[in-house]
Amino acid sequence: MAKTVEIDEAEYNQMVALRGIATKIVANPAARRRLEEAQKLVDPNAPTPMLDADRLQAEPVNALKTELSTEIAALRKEREDEKRENALARIASEQERGFRRLKTEHRYTDEGVEAIRKLMETKGLIDVDDAVAIFERANPPQMPTSPSGGLTGPSWGFTDTSAESDQAVKDLIGTKGDVESIVDRMAMTALNEFRQAHGGRR
Repeated sequence: MAKTVEIDEAEYNQMVALRGIATKIVANPAARRRLEEAQKLVDPNAPTPMLDADRLQAEPVNALKTELSTEIAALRKEREDEKRENALARIASEQERGFRRLKTEHRYTDEGVEAIRKLMETKGLIDVDDAVAIFERANPPQMPTSPSGGLTGPSWGFTDTSAESDQAVKDLIGTKGDVESIVDRMAMTALNEFRQAHGGRR
């Protein structure tokens, strides 16, 4: 048998108003979801049929979004890696052109080019011309004296034409100066020594 509880009229009217509001909330799907959210806040274990249904329905979509986000991130990383590799390849190609230019235009020897390479690695330099400027400023060319007491062209010691010059002198003595090719060769050697205005040039 139901127990009868006496309440005053104000309490009764309040209960009727709350019941009316609750009925409206339950009848409105958006409001009901909010009610279930509020219920979860105070009671995490409370059953929430609408929220659970929404979650189950959204799981495939959320999984697809996660997969797409992962693929997009991978594509972005791949594109960034490709750009970085292209940039590094371009820098390496420019450096190799610079090293070739040292040998063809500035007459650096292999030892001179290697000295520039090591300087670039040590200082973390990228541009070959910058490395050459630093190298030549830190290593000014010397003016070695010739056997006759005169000065030859500046040199960093990356070339050695003494054996060639000695052989040319021997050839010249052996032919008594009658062979023009030997004279030409000696003149070219002297000219090359004179052109040694930068480190490692020949």
